[in-house]
Amino acid sequence: MNLETRKYQFIQELVKVEDVSILEKLELVLKANQNDWFDELSTSEQAEIQIGLEQADKGELTSHEDVMKRFSKWH
Repeated sequence: MNLETRKYQFIQELVKVEDVSILEKLELVLKANQNDWFDELSTSEQAEIQIGLEQADKGELTSHEDVMKRFSKWH
């Protein structure tokens, strides 16, 4: 079953719902699904994450083990 068919069937079932509490729960699920934590970050935070992702794509990484060795004297 493709996505469009599933959506249509869901809408058909939704029309039949008479319990307000079920509708409220469905609304909460839909609203929660629309919020992405990334969108709630500031533009500077988003830019820093993007820089980190680009560095990772280029292989510019330091392993956790190496970081822990370097900073072991403070840990």
